[in-house]
Parts: sequence; structure tokens; C-alpha cells
Amino acid sequence: MSWLGKIQRARQASARAGSWLSSAFATGCRRVWIWPRQWSVGCTRLVLAAAGGILSALLLGLLFWWLGPWLVSDPMPVLSQQTPVRRYVDSHGRLLHLERTYDYQWRLPVPLSEMSKPVLLATLAAEDANFFSHAGVDYGAVLRAFQKNVRHGRVISGASTITMQLAGMASPGRRRSWSRKIHQAFQARRLEWLYSKERILAEYLNRIPFGGKLYGIEAAAWYYFGKPAAQLNVAEASLLCGLPQKPNALRPDRHLARARARQKLVLQMMERRGLLASGEAERIYCDEPLPLRDFSLPSRLAQLAKYRDGMYYARAKAEVAAADEVICYLQPELDELLLRTLREQTERLPGVRDGAAVLLDSGSGAVLAMIGTLDFASSQAGQVNAATAVRSAGSTLKPFVYAEAIDGGILVEDSVLLDAPLRYGEYAPGNFDGRYYGKVSAGEALSLSLNTPAVRLLAALGPERMATRFDSLHLWPKTSAAADPAEHQLAMTLGTAGHSLLELTAAYAVLARGGDYLPARCAAGVPAPRVFVFTPGCCAMVSRMLRRRPLPMSSVDVAWKTGTSNGNRDAWCFAYTPEYTLGIWFGNKDGAPAAVLTGARAAAPAAAVVMTALYRNRPLPAWPSTEAMFRTEALCAESGLTACSRCAATRPGTVLCDVPLQACRGCRDKKAAEVMIVSPAPGNYVADPATQTVALSLRAQPADVLWYVNNRYVGELQDATRLTFEPGRHVLQAVSTGSQVKSARVTFSVGRP
Repeated sequence: MSWLGKIQRARQASARAGSWLSSAFATGCRRVWIWPRQWSVGCTRLVLAAAGGILSALLLGLLFWWLGPWLVSDPMPVLSQQTPVRRYVDSHGRLLHLERTYDYQWRLPVPLSEMSKPVLLATLAAEDANFFSHAGVDYGAVLRAFQKNVRHGRVISGASTITMQLAGMASPGRRRSWSRKIHQAFQARRLEWLYSKERILAEYLNRIPFGGKLYGIEAAAWYYFGKPAAQLNVAEASLLCGLPQKPNALRPDRHLARARARQKLVLQMMERRGLLASGEAERIYCDEPLPLRDFSLPSRLAQLAKYRDGMYYARAKAEVAAADEVICYLQPELDELLLRTLREQTERLPGVRDGAAVLLDSGSGAVLAMIGTLDFASSQAGQVNAATAVRSAGSTLKPFVYAEAIDGGILVEDSVLLDAPLRYGEYAPGNFDGRYYGKVSAGEALSLSLNTPAVRLLAALGPERMATRFDSLHLWPKTSAAADPAEHQLAMTLGTAGHSLLELTAAYAVLARGGDYLPARCAAGVPAPRVFVFTPGCCAMVSRMLRRRPLPMSSVDVAWKTGTSNGNRDAWCFAYTPEYTLGIWFGNKDGAPAAVLTGARAAAPAAAVVMTALYRNRPLPAWPSTEAMFRTEALCAESGLTACSRCAATRPGTVLCDVPLQACRGCRDKKAAEVMIVSPAPGNYVADPATQTVALSLRAQPADVLWYVNNRYVGELQDATRLTFEPGRHVLQAVSTGSQVKSARVTFSVGRP
């Protein structure tokens, strides 16, 4: 049966009951009363009918009162739409930052357990002493209020319970009326049916106004006393819990005398209801101090709402979406360390106006501190987060090129690389200082950040392979032309694709962590699956190579790497230990160059200051043991690769236990380094009329060479691979992959048919 049918049947039943009660009432009157003789039968019937109507109306009213809560909506969903202040706390629950609501109101909801007992007692005494005994409406209070209002001829007392007040908060601003009161009463009873008393009381205390933009006891406690609601004593609680009667008229920061008078009344009500011992109300009012904060200074709420640039919290918010409370990894003391270090170093760098820094927990990837700008006053540049801005990374990508080669068995720390002038077509990289060191070990080449060995190594690996590895480290752009390895070719090892400080720091944490990638996270509780990138032995070897030279001005044993973008526009330094991974950038957001913008001169000193401070009064870095990861093997003295039978001289060297090192090929075949292009031969070729192209077979001796067409790298192709060429002049180059780099070049042309 539908609800409409049930209501109709209930009305019919009440009518029958009213008729029966009318008859019973008339019978009783005949027995007890002496009916006046002058009354006619018609008058008697009229009285009986009126009595029956009154009883029927009462029964219908009772039925309507009983059904009322089912006829109104639950106000709690509407209340839940009132956006609270977003709270940012650390892992220990300490409040770090507040983000105000869209309407700039202060709402700081806390559970009932985080409100002091005096708050609860004072609220019940002042607002609803029978809260835990009624079902939403206090009928005794209604009768008392009705009696007082009738006696005085005007409304001087209300009977709204805490539950009714909570229901009224769902539709604020509406004018008072009897219909509104009845509606609130129905909603209050519905709330009592659906929710516990504790939930209702907590919602009330978290939403009730306390003057101005303050809503809820927690916001009021912080604003007026500078402390949480859990620490309020009886005197403080009685003052605050009296304010909701007239929030703006009783504000203690503006009308202290009125607020004190209301406090005295609340204390008296607490004593009258047995919540305080006799005489305690007067003693507390007269003797207990009220440590109101200095209202001439910004409140703790205002201080927490103004946090420099808010870039860290904006990123944390994006990670957890709509959470009202965000647990952050931020450690304010470390954040201040980074900010102070960047500012002091910037003052020493003429022509440099900005800097950024990121500090990660190496094990978890948690962002412990992040400075996105130093130019807070700028209306435009101050809003740009330099920690996430994409810039040329200079030489900071080299460790990952070496790591890929080590994990691929191409070299180890003791392998020999050539540092000499180099040209691949039009690309001729040189070292930063213009010097060349000839044959150097891989460890020395990386430690000194030599360019030509890194480019030769990338040529051996291939740009496509390295782009795939960069992608696994989240260092490769996903869109635009920058995502095409062919656009960068061998220059990608010098950071030409563009990367951000945060991305690079997370990538360096992979080396510190032992090979697994974890994204840099500002908010706790965000799932972050580990992704395997490098083997632990590979990371340990690269770290050892980066620890060969101590970080200048620091006694801490750290692995570190600097970088300088082309034109001295960006200075980078990354330093890591098993505990911390640090990334630092200096530059100008408009890209203006400065002579001092080099990694060694600008960024490395700041990294040294931070790393020294991190390990002050604590144990030095505990680098993992390499006994289970490394072993000693005979290497060729010439190439530093696994010695073969034709190697004239050998020496012991360190290799990875789980990655076999390739054998020396230079000594096995001295002619292997000579390169000759067999096909195509120099000359003129005619394009096919149908395709307007010509397909030519590429062959060289030896076959394992790197091919370039018109100075563009095309890969390490199989022998006799056919490529198509359009009409025009073409330059084909083959480059050997051995330790002694040789190349051959052929020029030919393709004519139209």
C-alpha cells in the first residue's frame, strides 16, 4: 500500500475514533452533569458535535505530528554542502596551513572527542539542558516558553533545542514564523531518528556561529584564545558557548563587557543545573583569568592562511582532490632551511633573481620541502612555480645515460672512454672548459661531467633507447615535437628536451633508492606503486662514480651532479644520500642569462649548505654495502671491458654480479674500428616514377655501425637494410661503435624521373 493510502486510512480511523469519543463524552456528561431543563435537544447535539470535532482535530493533529518527520527532508545533506576550511596537517596531526572556504568563512570541524568537557557542559547548560532526554523537541520547554510569552504579551523566550537549531542551519536567512518553527521541529525529530545524539551535538558545535565569519567551536577557540577547543577550560568555554545567542553583539573582541555578562549567566545556568558546585560560578567568573589573544595582531587562523606562495599545498591538494583534511609530508623547518639558503645564495649571485629547491625522502619519494619561487612580491613571476617549470637541464641527465649503459653491460666504472673532439654531422659538442682529457675511465668522465664521452655513449645506446629509459623515469615529454627523439638525437643527453626540477629530483631519488621509481608526492595516502628502472648494483656503481669528488664546502659523503644550460640561463645541482635527495635551481624566470649561472658556482654551494645542515647532529649517510653486488674481474687494460684472449694487457676491475660485461672487441680485431660504406656508392640515382623515391640498400664494413642520413641519426641498422630517399642531394654517414671511433661518408643525389 502506498503512503497516500496509509495516510487516508489513518484519517478514517481517527474520524471513527473521534465519533466514538464524542459519544462516550456525551454519555459521561449525562451521568455527571445536571442538564439545564431549558436546553433543547438541538443544543445538546450541537455541544456534542463540537466536542467530537475538537477531539477529531486533536487526533488528526497528533497523527500529523507523528507523520510530520516523514514528510520533510533530512537537513544533513544540505548541511554537508557547507564547505569547511581545508586543513593541511603534518604526519603528527599538527596544523600547517588553512585554505579558507569560497565565502571566506572559518569552519574547522573536529570530532566530539577533540572538544573539551567544559565546552560540552557549557553548551548543554546554555542551549539545551534536556538534550539527551528528548527526541528533538523539548515539550516541557515549549509549555514554559508559551506560558512566559502569554504572560508578557510578546515573545521573550524560545524553546528551540540543539537539534532544532541544527535543522534551522540548513536554511539560514528565512524569517521566523510558526510554520518555520513547525518545519524545524519535524526536521529535528527526523534528525533524531537518523543520527545519534553525539553526531547531532558534534554537527551543532561545528556549525554554530560565533561572530563575524567564525563558525564552529574550533574556529572560535583559535580566533579568540589562540588554542584548539580541546584545551578550553570552564571560564573560556563558558564565554564562547554564550556567544551563539547573539554572535555579533557579544563578540569579545568588540563588546567584551557584553560577552562577560553573558558568560556570567552561562556559569549560573551550569551551577543551577548541577554541572558546577555551589559557589563555583561566582569564583570562576571573578578569579579565573580569560587569556584572550591580542586582537591588534593577526590571529593564528590568519597566519596559517597566509603561507608565502602556497605552491606546496596546491600540489598536495591536486594529489588528493576533494579531501577536507590533507596530510602533508612537509617539514616546515626544512622548508625554512631551503628558503634561507636560496635567499642567501641569490644575494651573492649578480644578475640572478630567483631560485627553487626540492627535498625528497629518498626511500619514499615524499616531498619534505619545496620552494617554488623567491620573487613572492611579483604579481606574475611570483605565481610561477619554478620547481615544476620545464627548463633545459644541461648535464644533469648524464648519470642516467651511464646507468643505462652499465645496466646493459656496455661499460663499468673502470671502462675506458675517449674524451676528444667529436663531430656527428653538424653536431660537434665540446666540454664546458674547452679542454679534452683523451682516454679516461667512465667513473672519471662522469665525475668531471665530460661531454664528448657522454655523447659517444649515447650514440652507442641510440636516442630511441635512451628516450624509452627517460620515459620510465618520467623525464620524457609526452606531447609536441619535443617527444620525438629524432628532434634531439645525441643532444638529448644535455637536456635539450626540457625537464622540471621536481621531475629531475624524483629521478635522482631512483639512484638513491636502489633502482625503483616512485613519484614525488606532497600528500600522504596517495597510492604510488614502485616501478623497476635500474638494478641495485647499477645504482650503487653510479652513486660511487658521483661520490668520487667531495661536494665542495661539505664534509658529508654525498653523490652529486651539477648542470648548466646553454647560454648560462639555468644552474642546477642534485645531491643525494640514502636518506635525502636534493635538487636546486638558480636562474631568472624570464630566461635572462647571467655569467654566474653555472652549476658549480651557483647551485653546488647551496646544496653543500643544505646537506651539511641535514646531517648536523645526526649520523652520516649509511651507504649500502656493495659486497653482494660487485665482483672483481680481469678487464682489458686498453678498453676496460672483459678481457679476451687477444688482449695484450689486463688489470683487475669491478663489475656487477648480475649484469655480464661485454667482451673487448678492439683487441680481438684491430681492424674492427675501420669503417667503409659498401652501399650505396657515390653517384646519381633516378627516383621511381610511381613513388617519386628510390630505395637503396645500406651496407658497411663492419656491419655494426651507427647510420646518419643528412646529419640525422637513423639507428644501428641490420646489414643491407633498405631506406627510401626523395629527390635531392643526400649525405650518408656510418660511425663505428667501438672504443676507437671511426666514420665513413658518402654523398649521392637522387633525380626526378
